Amino acid sequence: MGLTSGSFLVTGFGVALAGIAATIWLWPYAASKRIGAVLARIGLVAASEVLVIAAFLVLLNGYFSFYSSWSQLLGSGTVQTYGFRTAKVAKPASALLIVNKAEAAPLAGAQIQSLPFEPPLAVDQHGGDLLGQTGDEKALAQSGELLGITINGAYTGMSVGGAYVYLPPEYFQPAYAHAKFPVVLTITGYPASPWGLVDRLKVPGTAAALVAQEKIKPTVYVMMNSSVAMPRDFECTNIPAGLQVETFFAQDVPLAIEHAFRVESGPSAWAVMGYSTGGYCAVKLAMMNPNQFSLAVSLAGYYTAAQDATTGRLFGNSSGYQNLNSPDWRLANLPAPPVSVLVTSSRVGENTYQGTMAFLQLIHPPMRGYALILPQGGHNFTSWGRELPQSLIWLSQRLRPAEPELSTPADPAQKG
Repeated sequence: MGLTSGSFLVTGFGVALAGIAATIWLWPYAASKRIGAVLARIGLVAASEVLVIAAFLVLLNGYFSFYSSWSQLLGSGTVQTYGFRTAKVAKPASALLIVNKAEAAPLAGAQIQSLPFEPPLAVDQHGGDLLGQTGDEKALAQSGELLGITINGAYTGMSVGGAYVYLPPEYFQPAYAHAKFPVVLTITGYPASPWGLVDRLKVPGTAAALVAQEKIKPTVYVMMNSSVAMPRDFECTNIPAGLQVETFFAQDVPLAIEHAFRVESGPSAWAVMGYSTGGYCAVKLAMMNPNQFSLAVSLAGYYTAAQDATTGRLFGNSSGYQNLNSPDWRLANLPAPPVSVLVTSSRVGENTYQGTMAFLQLIHPPMRGYALILPQGGHNFTSWGRELPQSLIWLSQRLRPAEPELSTPADPAQKG
């Protein structure tokens, strides 16, 4: 029974109601003033309260997508490493990315399908289409496709699963058969699950609707957890003598995606977006890697490097290294990178508002800053969902688009 499944939620509330009923039924039997009876009453009340609280925690987890599996919740998720850590790709392209067997249900609203791919995946060594693809190509040309993926890092040696790639319908259409698409790397907050980007933030569904309305150009979206190994919060940081998480997102992920899918390379075709912790990651990754990302969108993110009980020692007790991971400090003390960022927040109800406005004040050329500020809204998917359409439009106006082939009219002289 899945941690976020409807059956688990129903079971949780069923057990909580049963606990309340049991407390009411057993209360008369523990009504005396004896010590044992008093302890029994305390136990009944405590047990029923724990069950009710647990049921509501299950409900909140399902809504916010904090933890998608028992392994994430219990901290058994680990990053696997394998032995290549050089600047050159020491393994064939097929080792960089594996498309997992379909783990995502079809989305009725966005008409996204997930086809059963079995690893290992055969990949064009020249970065072309997936080989050995099955399924109805005509259906994909109308619906697009959502794939679960595992990325094996050529630079860091990290192997991270649980991510998703959304390929728009145009990816499968004849007019775009030789076109390369721009990419938006989309990162969750913490704690969270990448599936929340699909069913809560609705990135693929919103993008599909905006393309259909001709408000944005077709784009490939890569959706990942900000934590490469729950339950730790890595803040997209290269940890001294530890996991090189920034390098994984800035180098391993683009390399794997460019080898496995028909996408453009270079900063003009790559952007990074995220909410909350993912917003911090987005801005930091773009500022520290302008040769990979030219654009960043921070949905209610923050701009000072954090370190707490969830992160552990990210910076090796070095305040200098912590500063280097803070967008605020970098703008105040280092040359600004040639990137553009869109930051969002709400004047009322969002605790990131003051920090967001302070960050905007620090931006100077060649970096460019834009803001989308709601009058009111909380730190939740409802607010981020309101900000998402305009954010995708902002990105699409700046990313290098995929160019379809123009059909040429038949030569009249060729007609019989």
